[in-house]
Amino acid sequence: MRRWIVLFVLAAWHLWAHADDMSGVWTTWICPQGVQADPGKCSNFALELHQQDGRLCGSHLFATPGAARMDEGSAPSITGEVSGDTANVVITSGRTAARMRVELSLAKGALQWLRLQNPSGDYLLPMTARLTRSKSRTMFAPLFEHELKAACLMAFTAGK
Repeated sequence: MRRWIVLFVLAAWHLWAHADDMSGVWTTWICPQGVQADPGKCSNFALELHQQDGRLCGSHLFATPGAARMDEGSAPSITGEVSGDTANVVITSGRTAARMRVELSLAKGALQWLRLQNPSGDYLLPMTARLTRSKSRTMFAPLFEHELKAACLMAFTAGK
């Protein structure tokens, strides 16, 4: 019983500690009208973000229906600055190496994605998306997650 109480307190603290920042895994389904969360008919978009002070770092994954085509980010593929509930970031497509500016904003527990540029290339990143925070701690395999955290730590300390 004591173990469950400790786990509950730690989980609640983690949610409270990250409630006002963008850290975490954010996901959404992008579906045709009338279709809901069907991996064979919908695209899946996920971001894993780490925020420290006014800096944001992370990676992305976009998969078309059935994962026929993918756009995966490196560690990191997302870097930028946070001011209040809005982040201005640069994202690098893993498919084409195209770089583009994106605005991320927190509102009512959701993360709004707005691509500000439309460079040429065969990248798969959406113009707009509304993502929700996942309960998953990470969306990556442990080795890549370790690599992403190390790369973000370097990005956070480089500007100091």
